[in-house]
Amino acid sequence: MRLRYFQYYGIFGIALLLLFFCMIIGCAPWQKSTAKKDPTILPEEVQRNIEQGRILNISDYAFVIGFNDVEVTGVGLVQNLAGTGFDDVNSIERSMIYEQMKKMGINDINGLLADSSTAVVNIKGRMRAGIRENELFDVQVSVPAESGVKSLRNGYLVSTTLQDMRAVEGSILKGETLAIAEGPIMVADPLATESNNPSGLKQGIILSGARSKKTGYLFVTMKSEYESAAMTKRIADVINNRFYIPAGQKKGMATAKDNIQIVLDVPPVYRNDVHRYVRVIESLAYHETPAQQQRRIERLKSELLAPEKSQNAAFQLEAIGGKVAIDALRTAMTSNNEEVLFHTATSLAYLGDGLASKTLAHIARDNPAFRIYALNALSLLRNDIDAELELHELLQSQSAETRYGAFRALWQRNPSDRAIRGESLGGQFSYHGITTPIVQVDNNDKKNKNIATASWTNNDTENKATSVPMVHLTRTKRPEIVLFGNDIHLKKPFMLDAGPTIIVKGNVESNEIIIKKFPLKPDQLDESRTVYSNNLDDIIRAVVDIGGTYPDIVQMLCQADQKKCLSCQLKIDSLPEANRFYRRKKEQQTKNDKANKPKLSLRERFNPKNWFAPNPGNKSSDYNGYINESDRK
Repeated sequence: MRLRYFQYYGIFGIALLLLFFCMIIGCAPWQKSTAKKDPTILPEEVQRNIEQGRILNISDYAFVIGFNDVEVTGVGLVQNLAGTGFDDVNSIERSMIYEQMKKMGINDINGLLADSSTAVVNIKGRMRAGIRENELFDVQVSVPAESGVKSLRNGYLVSTTLQDMRAVEGSILKGETLAIAEGPIMVADPLATESNNPSGLKQGIILSGARSKKTGYLFVTMKSEYESAAMTKRIADVINNRFYIPAGQKKGMATAKDNIQIVLDVPPVYRNDVHRYVRVIESLAYHETPAQQQRRIERLKSELLAPEKSQNAAFQLEAIGGKVAIDALRTAMTSNNEEVLFHTATSLAYLGDGLASKTLAHIARDNPAFRIYALNALSLLRNDIDAELELHELLQSQSAETRYGAFRALWQRNPSDRAIRGESLGGQFSYHGITTPIVQVDNNDKKNKNIATASWTNNDTENKATSVPMVHLTRTKRPEIVLFGNDIHLKKPFMLDAGPTIIVKGNVESNEIIIKKFPLKPDQLDESRTVYSNNLDDIIRAVVDIGGTYPDIVQMLCQADQKKCLSCQLKIDSLPEANRFYRRKKEQQTKNDKANKPKLSLRERFNPKNWFAPNPGNKSSDYNGYINESDRK
C-alpha cells in the first residue's frame, strides 16, 4: 500500500515539475507558438556574420533562377506555297487551326485549308533569358509527321500565337501566350529538291520571326534558412547600389517582392550574356565596410595575376565596380599571361574602360578559344575610338569568322558605323557592302580620345587589302547579307533558281543577265528584269525588285556557290563559337591536369547564350579554362 502511494504521488509530482518547467520556458507541448518573426530583423546567423566581420557574398544567402531559355510552341497556317501544300484532314494540328480560325470568324475554312498553296505547320522557338518585350527571335517551322505537304519553300507563315508548355500531372499543357510569330520561311536546305533531300523542304526557319509579348525577368530566391523580408530588402539594396539606370530618378535593377524572392532586371550591357550578369550578382558582397573592401581589393589584385584565380578575381572586381575596381584591374594589364589579360580586359570592357581595346583585338585575332568573348567585349565600348579602330582593322582579317565577328561587334556597337552601315533591301533583310578602309588618324587626337577622321576607298591597289573577297549570309538571328570586298560577280554561263518562281540566267555570248519570274496562278503575268552587268550587287537588287525574298536570295547564292560560278567564297553563319575551351600552356599545367579538372555546376553545364552564337543554344563568357583547343580559322 505504501509502495503504491509513493508510485502514484511520485508520478504526479514528476508531471507537475514538467508542467512547471514548460510554463517557465513558454513551450507547452500541446500548444504551438503563434509568435511571428519580426520582418525587420535579420536572421541571427546573418547578424553574427556581420558582427564578426565575415565577408559573405549574395550567393551564400540566395541563388538566382530564371536564366534559362523558355521554349514556346504553336500551330500555324502557311500560305503562298507553289502547289506543294496538302490538307491533312485527320491531323490534330489541322483541328487546332480550324478552331482558331473559327473563333476569328473566317469563312470557308475548309476551302482555305484544302488549297494546295496552304499547309498547317508546327512552330517552335526559344526565348532567351532576359528577353525584352517586343524583342525578336527565330522560330523553327516543320510539317507534322505523316503529313502530305511536299515543300515549305516560298511559304509565308500567317500571324499566330506561341505559348510556353507546362507539365502538369504527367500531361503537357499550354501556358500563357508569350509571343506572336509571322514571316517568310527559309527551308532547312536551300539546295534540297523533292528527289534530293525531301526532308530539307519540310522544315524551315523564320529569322527574327517571333516578337516577345513580355520581358523575361530573373529572380533572386532566398535559401530557406534565410527567408526574411529584411534579407530580401537588404540584398535588393546591395544590387541596386551597383546596378541601376541613371536616367531621371535612379531606378535599380532589383525589386524585393516578399520574404523569399527579388525580381531582377538585366542591365543593357549584360543582355547578350545574362549568365555573366548572374556570376557578377553572386559575387556582390552582402555586407562590407570600406576598410574591408580595400583589403579585399588588395588581395584580388594579387589573385588576378594567377591564371587559375584570375577569372574569379575579375568577377569580384567587376561586382565592386567603379574607379577602384578599374584601377585594380589595370594593374594586371602588365601581365604576359594571355589568360590573365583576357579576364582582366573583359572585365574592364564591362566597366566601360577602353584601356584594353588593343589587347582584346589581339586576343580576337589570335586566340580562337577567347575570340567570341573578346569581340563581345569590344562591342560594349560604344564611345571608345580605339575599340572602333581595332574592329575596323579586324574587318580585313584573313579569318572569315574574325571578319564577320568584327562586323557583328561593330553593328552591335553602332549600326550606323560608317564602315558597316547598310540598308534594308526591299524592307526584307539587311544588306551591307564592306570595302577596304584607309584610316588616317592624328596620333594626338587618338591619344586624347578625340574622334579620328577616316577616308574610304574602293581601290584595292591603294589600300593593299590583305583579306580575300567573301559573301556572308545568315541563317540565324536576323536576315542579312554582307559583301566583303570589291568586284564580286557571277561567272558565266549560269542558270540559278531564286525560289520556286524566279530564274536568273547569264549566257557567255550576251552581256545581259535575264531575271524572270513565273506566275503562281493562271491570272498572273510573267515578269522579267534585264541586268547589263554580272556584278552580284546589281543581280541581288534586281531579284528583290522583281519580288524575290530573302530565302530566294539565299537559294540563289547557295546554288551559285555549288555550281562554282560565284567569284569568291560563300560563308554562312561564320561566327566565333562559344563552346571552345582554352588549354593552358604545358608549363602551367600539372601532370594530373585531367584528374584535377574542376567539376562543373549545373549552371556551368548549360552556359548562357550570346548574340554571336550561331545557334540558339546557351553560350557564355563563363568558360571553364581547360581542354579542347580549337584551330578553326
